[in-house]
Amino acid sequence: MRAAAKVFAEKGFSAATVRDIADEADMLSGSLYYYFDSKEAMVEEVLVEYLDTIIRGYDAAIARAEGPVDALEQLVACALRGLVENRQHVTILQNDWHYVGPMKGISDRQHRVEKVWLETIQRGIDAGVLRDDIDARMIYRTIMGAIQAVIRWFNPRGRVGIDRVIEVQIAILLNGIRTS
Repeated sequence: MRAAAKVFAEKGFSAATVRDIADEADMLSGSLYYYFDSKEAMVEEVLVEYLDTIIRGYDAAIARAEGPVDALEQLVACALRGLVENRQHVTILQNDWHYVGPMKGISDRQHRVEKVWLETIQRGIDAGVLRDDIDARMIYRTIMGAIQAVIRWFNPRGRVGIDRVIEVQIAILLNGIRTS
């Protein structure tokens, strides 16, 4: 799975071959077909595993949150940590969305991710702690777009750590939608 994630992230889904993945995993390419029916099945499995981990993290964040604003802060932190810890998976999702997005396992989980965020945002709007003049979906897409852009510039070995990035993202993104 690690070899497949690495190859798909580096070469892109369409350019990657089963032989590339097998070479990275130090095995014969035919051996991969014992585990997977196709290259598509491999990329779907790689991404489903990642998305399931993110969804579990989101569910845990919501469960321990003290209100919708705290829940949003924890979702932002979880998403950013997940992005940094799973850079290859996020790269595949971003670069090859037109290939992988329609895959059932991925689209089902993406809908779950969106649902968690939208429900949290709507709870904040309903509670009067988030602005009601901005559509919940617009808030979600704006926050998620900003989070996903971090992969393009964040250097995990740079002088600014992920905790500071989380702090800044929360301040910039959530202060604009809070009511007070």
